[in-house]
Amino acid sequence: MSRYAGTNDLRTYLNFVGTQGTALNGFLQTCLDNAEGLINDYTRRNFAGTPGTAYYNRYQQDRVRDNALWLDQDLFSLTGIVNGDSQVIPVGSAWVEPRNDAPPYRIVRLKSSYVYVWNTDSDVIISGTFGYSTTPPPAIAQSTVRLGAYLYRQRDVGITDVAGFQEGGEVTFASGIPSDVRWLLNPYRSKSGGMV
Repeated sequence: MSRYAGTNDLRTYLNFVGTQGTALNGFLQTCLDNAEGLINDYTRRNFAGTPGTAYYNRYQQDRVRDNALWLDQDLFSLTGIVNGDSQVIPVGSAWVEPRNDAPPYRIVRLKSSYVYVWNTDSDVIISGTFGYSTTPPPAIAQSTVRLGAYLYRQRDVGITDVAGFQEGGEVTFASGIPSDVRWLLNPYRSKSGGMV
């Protein structure tokens, strides 16, 4: 179920009025779900943050530089740190960075009284809400509806990216994500997709 936009948003965008069948509503939801997945893949981000845990084992020690652990995904809020020796590090003993910007964060830097350590079979565990935001920004919600409508209209397109009767005026659809949707998404796209 798409967390960025609802079927009513897509129905309004497509100018559907009145009640529609369950099959159509299900297909609209599928289009929105697929649009959300495409947006996440294109931007390399998640815009509806979810609570979770990230594990970093001793083979990922290269992610630590100067007491700073560089995360491989966006962190919206930090709720817990367990060091590789199973020691719980108080959240107040770490900074999330970049410090002067709003979330998302990509670095968890320990204050001077702590260092990251790993035992042979243990992980550094970071708990929090992972994602760019907890609710999608307006541009992401609009992109989801626009891309969902594009995917909905693709049901009439053949393998040549053309729909309709050629002699009567064909309708052509571009391959991939429409350029106006890419334009909305580009400011949110992670350049690295992982470590900053």
